[in-house]
Amino acid sequence: MASAFERRHSEHQVTSGISAKDEYNRTIGALFAVYWLMRIGVDGERGFSYGVDDKTWEVKKEGDKMSQPDKRKAFLEKNEWLRLQELLIDAGMIVKHSSGEVEVQIERTAAMLALTALHDIMKVEALLPRMDKAHAPYLGFVEGDIINDHDIALGYVLDWYSEHLPSFVMLPVEQQKSVRFTQSKMGFNHGWLVQAEAPPGALFTTMRKLVMSGGMAPQDIAFYFTHWLTDLAGAEPSPLFGCEKFVLKFPLPVLISFIRSFGVLDKLAVKNETEVFEDYLIRRWDEIQDKVGPPPEGPAAVAVMRLVIQAQEPAKQVAVVKAFAALPREDQRILAEEMCRTGLPEQEYQASTIEKRGGPSVLVYYSPAFVRQLAPDHAKDALRLLAEVYRRSRSLWPLKPEADEEDSTVTVRIDQIKELNLFDIQSIYAGGESWCLSKRNAKEGVIERQPLDVLAKSLQKDTYKVLKFWRVMAETKTGDDFYKNSMQKHVMHAVGRAVQQQVRAGAIDRDDDSDSLSNFSDNTDKSGSFTPRNPSPTRTRRISFVKFKEALPDPMSA
Repeated sequence: MASAFERRHSEHQVTSGISAKDEYNRTIGALFAVYWLMRIGVDGERGFSYGVDDKTWEVKKEGDKMSQPDKRKAFLEKNEWLRLQELLIDAGMIVKHSSGEVEVQIERTAAMLALTALHDIMKVEALLPRMDKAHAPYLGFVEGDIINDHDIALGYVLDWYSEHLPSFVMLPVEQQKSVRFTQSKMGFNHGWLVQAEAPPGALFTTMRKLVMSGGMAPQDIAFYFTHWLTDLAGAEPSPLFGCEKFVLKFPLPVLISFIRSFGVLDKLAVKNETEVFEDYLIRRWDEIQDKVGPPPEGPAAVAVMRLVIQAQEPAKQVAVVKAFAALPREDQRILAEEMCRTGLPEQEYQASTIEKRGGPSVLVYYSPAFVRQLAPDHAKDALRLLAEVYRRSRSLWPLKPEADEEDSTVTVRIDQIKELNLFDIQSIYAGGESWCLSKRNAKEGVIERQPLDVLAKSLQKDTYKVLKFWRVMAETKTGDDFYKNSMQKHVMHAVGRAVQQQVRAGAIDRDDDSDSLSNFSDNTDKSGSFTPRNPSPTRTRRISFVKFKEALPDPMSA
């Protein structure tokens, strides 16, 4: 099989962008992950964490030669193995008797192994099917189209040409149905749930329709999650060394959060999307209450819960709670209102309500990664920047009361800033650029960098808004530290000039923060001190950047 895969790769590309050998090893790693989970209580925990000896294939034990042994041992001891075993029970792959004995359900397990073996084969470009006239249209593809989405491509082959996949066609009909279900477009992103990233409309609507129509059984949901888990566990192409993606490269608290979330979807049969999501938020808060304090109350409760869950790690979660309380009132209001919109008509949270109903709701894609990147040291800065993203998103997608607008969500991608530190975000002004929000279509927006000399033209299209990220720089409490580095001094000096240029070009309105930073640019010397323009004839003083910020009106109120 490996050699066949390699021969194909010598002539054709693999659409994932990695080598065919690595793709093959990732599939073997996923099969190993299934094997180790099935053997929990025997040697599965050790195999998952430590791997096997590459000569004897015996499961390694503590003290054997391996990379990062302390981290592997910590994973072995702290991972929630019984919950993983319960997932396999719920998926119908094993039965655990009252005696403690575990019995393998052969047909169900064979279905999982077949799915694991074939689920990525359409990443081989040569195998991608062309849409036949008799089957068109199919999930957005029309006659003659090559189906480039490897999941849809596999679903198409399973629906119309399954005889070419012997391991699938030999399964019982009920097991074939479960395999097909995992390849359907459910519109469900597990990371959105675990990190509280998306509003409930975007998160659950398609999934709930499947549940309510009878097209999804609870056992199939667990089967889907088992496949998702083992596929990700094998993502590092080193199958003999254990499931290194989870063991070495995935934060254990995040993995445990994923594991604990697997049962959430079952509730969609008896509760609506918002109720299920709010139950999840409350349960997650209860799990960390000893670290972050009692559950929040009032209009901002949902926003605080979502932001704290996005932070994931205890120190960052505590920092986010404190940071939200310290935000300017306008930022609190923006986050509270926008993060409380459900994206669903006639659905509201119980913990928080909003005065102005309507839509669309806004999904800030990658906001959890962004919050974690800046917290804990700059948690407040992260929330202020996030509030600015929501603020400008709402100006591009004005709130409308119509039911069809309330029943919708727009996605704003912040890929370009999600891994940057605060200095990197703010330093682009020194290079003659600015951050802006671009409306790509009716449902999508993206943060991008724009050169100042073309920004004014872009704004004439009415699909761009300048993101006033310099406001955070004008207010940050780390301003004095900013000046310890001569490059940072230059950047801060340049920001004021850049803001002035944007005002003169008509790219931004002249408001309090732009005027203040223009003053800052014109009156800052190389030491980083500031002399006010038009000083009093009886009193001339020099103040540090921190003192300068204290003299400003709240710049976020504009």
